Parts: sequence; C-alpha cells; structure tokens
Amino acid sequence: MKAARIPPSPAVSLVDFYKEIIPTLAALSDFEVTAGLNLPSNWTPKSPPRIGVFDDGGPTSWPVAVKPRLRITVWSDGQAKSRTIAGLCMGLALAHHVPGISHVKDPSSILDARDSKNAGLMASFTVQVTARTLPL
Repeated sequence: MKAARIPPSPAVSLVDFYKEIIPTLAALSDFEVTAGLNLPSNWTPKSPPRIGVFDDGGPTSWPVAVKPRLRITVWSDGQAKSRTIAGLCMGLALAHHVPGISHVKDPSSILDARDSKNAGLMASFTVQVTARTLPL
C-alpha cells in the first residue's frame, strides 16, 4: 500500500511569508499593509492596502508535489501604490525562499484594474509554485 499524502496550502505559506517580511521593508514604511487569503467584505480605499493571495489550481506530480498558479492581488487607493506593492510582492516571492514552497517561477506581468464592488485600485500578477505534498 502506498503512503497516503495530502496537498499543502502554498497560498497560506505565501501569505505568512508576506506578513513576516512586508513590515521590515523600508519601501513600505509610510503605510500599513495587510495580507490574507481574501479581501475583507468591509474593505474600502480608505482601508490599509491589502495583499490577497489566491490559489488558482494547477497540475500535480502526485504523490510528490502540487504545482498551482497563485494569483496575488493588491488593493489600495492608488494605481501607483498598488503596482509598487505588487511589484515588491513579486520580487520578494521570486528572490527569497518561501517556507512551505519549493519553487516560485514564471511570473505574469502586472495587470491593473478597478474593483467594481469597492472602487479600490488593484494590481495583480500570478506565479507558478511547487510545494511538496505532506504525510497524512
């Protein structure tokens, strides 16, 4: 019988990484930035900028690893601010080891948009990640 394995949650790993490293960055010292797996329903452009990390799924190399595409979206009150934070998020994920993730690669370009639900200005990109499965 094969050993049972479960998929990890690389989106959680990336959120935890951002929560740890973002407060240490001088480039973001002028304002608070929050991160999570969603956008709070009460978020408005007057709220602190928000980094959301979403798992868009992808292939697996079962039972060894999963390889989802993670989508990182930043909401703020300004396009330049959202793009700056998104660019930092991309650079950090590609340049540093993210605990719980084996590899981060193949970033998309940054896409700008306005959130029709809250008028926030968004900047999004995706990266391909590889994360090892976990023992049951």
